Amino acid sequence: MSGRERHLRNGPARRGPICFDAGNSRPDQDPADGQRRWWTAIIAIAAVAATVRLGFLFGWLYPTTVDGDAYYYHYAANLFADGRGWPNPYFLILHGKYLPDAQHPPLTSLLLAIPSLFGLRSFVAHQTFSCLLGTLSVVVVGLAGRRIAGPATGLIAAGIGAVYPGMWLSDAILMSETPAILSCSLLILAAYRLRDRRRPLDAVLVGGALAAAMLARTELALLALVLVAPVALQLPALTWAHRLRLLGVCATTSALLIAPWVGYNLSRFDEPEFISSGLGVTLAVTHCDTTYSGKQLGWWSVDCALSIPNPPAEASRSDRFYREAALSYMREHSDRLPTVAAARLGRTWAVYRPWQQARFDMLERRPRTVSEIGSVSLWCLAGAAIGGVIVLRRRRIPTLPLLATPIVLSAASMMIYGTTRFRAAAEPSVVLLAAVGLGALLSAVRSRRG
Repeated sequence: MSGRERHLRNGPARRGPICFDAGNSRPDQDPADGQRRWWTAIIAIAAVAATVRLGFLFGWLYPTTVDGDAYYYHYAANLFADGRGWPNPYFLILHGKYLPDAQHPPLTSLLLAIPSLFGLRSFVAHQTFSCLLGTLSVVVVGLAGRRIAGPATGLIAAGIGAVYPGMWLSDAILMSETPAILSCSLLILAAYRLRDRRRPLDAVLVGGALAAAMLARTELALLALVLVAPVALQLPALTWAHRLRLLGVCATTSALLIAPWVGYNLSRFDEPEFISSGLGVTLAVTHCDTTYSGKQLGWWSVDCALSIPNPPAEASRSDRFYREAALSYMREHSDRLPTVAAARLGRTWAVYRPWQQARFDMLERRPRTVSEIGSVSLWCLAGAAIGGVIVLRRRRIPTLPLLATPIVLSAASMMIYGTTRFRAAAEPSVVLLAAVGLGALLSAVRSRRG
């Protein structure tokens, strides 16, 4: 076999994370000592991240009323830990009636079931555990930043993630956005690792992270088409057959991980349900006169669904019933769809009525002041993130792993409704791109001074 054939089959030898930060190392510095220093710094940042999240929980929120989606995740976790399967916790606890349910994907409650198995079953125990998951996301973001653009960028990204409200606001409130942020951070890290190393194990990690994202938020299934397939099919220095094999490994891993949940759902509902049965009611609360004009343009209203009479009790039939009602309304008001979609997108990214949206977010127990700080912080990071895109393109580093989640969530928001929490899974991308931009700026300043 020629040297070129070996290169095409195996790819170039891996020599550690790609590093573009000026001043990251010195010729006389021991690499092991640099690793120790980096991990010491990231642990310190993680401690800050945990302090911020737990401080928000116990210094601001505690005690919290258990309602809404948080009620679902909390009690579903305890019911699952008790071996009760996956019923609708509202009906079972409030009315004593067991109804099979998949209103939300399972990952959030599955993770919360971990402390429940050890006797930590209270709402505040689950809130604390969620804050620890959010802290883990900060570490993963740091690792991703290091792999993308070097150790300094990794520390900048972790530092931003530790204090930026977009990364921690959902943790103490107990929302599915916490595991979504974690899984998307892992997916970004795994995607760049796959591009660097091009090994089957790396494809397994990509497939596992994709499955976790799908089981956290259903709309993140679009990442299979927008992120995973393009990344695998554009791997450098590989034949097409090798790329297709790695893509097959990604797909097989994801399929195997989500198969138990999909099979469970197919066995217990009247209509086919795969990951979630909540799309119908979600569309029903966002497609009516109230959300197509006026002050709630682009948002949602429970009155939209309540105005539709006689919904079925069975979850899959209810899903289909509400979905058909929403689609019928959309067809009848198709002329309003562009305006509504633009308002939804603007609400999600805090450029359309952001202060009103901060008031609306209070329904989800999000403090108005913190939401407003989060919007202003996003505006500040956006400029640096645009700079980060430019820097990566100049360095010929692929930006798709960082742009895919914002693209997917923007599309989902325009189709469903606009809200701050929809952009949560894209916050790691914003943080990482901003860190790249800020890292390049600091390197330029240091080079001039030097």
